[in-house]
Amino acid sequence: MKILVLTDMFPSGDDPTSGVFVYELSKAVSCKNQVVVIHPRLWNPFNIKSCKEKQSYHLHMNDMEIYRPKLFILPKGDRLFFRAFVFLIGVLPLLRKLRKTFHFDLIHTHMAGPAGFAAVLLGMLFGKSVIVTVHGSDIHSFPGYFFLKRMVHFTLKRAHKIVAVSQSLKDSILKLDGFPEKISVIRNGVNHKEFFPFNKTTARERLGLPINKKIILFIGNLLPVKGIDLLLRAFAGMEKKDCIDLIIIGKGKSERKLKTLTKKLHIETHVNFMGSKGHNEIPAWLNACDVLCLPSRNEGFPTIIVEALACGRPVVATKVGGIPEAVTNDTFGILVEPNNTEELAATLKKALEKEWDYQAIAEYGKRFSWNTIAEEYSELYKNVVSKK
Repeated sequence: MKILVLTDMFPSGDDPTSGVFVYELSKAVSCKNQVVVIHPRLWNPFNIKSCKEKQSYHLHMNDMEIYRPKLFILPKGDRLFFRAFVFLIGVLPLLRKLRKTFHFDLIHTHMAGPAGFAAVLLGMLFGKSVIVTVHGSDIHSFPGYFFLKRMVHFTLKRAHKIVAVSQSLKDSILKLDGFPEKISVIRNGVNHKEFFPFNKTTARERLGLPINKKIILFIGNLLPVKGIDLLLRAFAGMEKKDCIDLIIIGKGKSERKLKTLTKKLHIETHVNFMGSKGHNEIPAWLNACDVLCLPSRNEGFPTIIVEALACGRPVVATKVGGIPEAVTNDTFGILVEPNNTEELAATLKKALEKEWDYQAIAEYGKRFSWNTIAEEYSELYKNVVSKK
């Protein structure tokens, strides 16, 4: 089948970690389908640096074609609701031209907005079915804003099929709008050719990390919803910190506040902010750690959890979103209540002292495969198009 993917999350030269899950899914789907991805690049005409940057408009990646038209953004106060209409206007001319050579069967979009909103309008214009995959923040956060709530409702109501990346997220959609007959649950996966267990000492030597210390690892966007402030406070309350390092990988608007908090808690000598890392570097960091910690306040179905499991690493995380659907028992990790620093500190101590069966964790992690998930999507595509 010919699948058109519309997304505002996708790895690029200026942001190689954005929407890696969209890339991995699209790549897996392209093994049995023809896939074209439209991923507009943000463009501020008042930013001289932005105007001078030369970025490819059309490129090939694995078996996919990717188009990156310019997406105008406001110099200040950029709003997702405004961006949804700009997305539509920016993509429409390209789609009219592209349709002459690529007669797509359906549109698959990610997030209920801005891309999802534009996708359902384009589906109406071109008479094509639209599948919307929701990932979390579009259901958990967007409805808290007047215009975004209406954008999400419009998108979900007019989509032919909604895919939630966890059962928890599906339940949230049902509370928000309903549409039970349109919602499927297809979770995120992991690329087992890249994420697999190897020797911890080898990984640490490669990364220049201490061999004899315990290492707690966080990987994700540095945003309030990820609960990194809770992790720092929990770490500060732990004993024997001289034998433990906390490594934080990622970037985001909370970075400065988190570094300030680290100094305030007097733990800066044991906490390392490593910045953003390429997705191909993440397996080494996971294999180097003793435990992955994700203390989120809310989640969809975090890919980093199943990537850690695939590397044979135990997880300490909060009982939110789809996390309990991945970490199903204490063989693979330990779950805690959100916003509880005392419980998190005690659980991290317990996880670092426990003798884990790394092989059993990695074996369980094999259940989450992008190839299997791509098969589920391919069947969904066929069903949607046949009903259309």
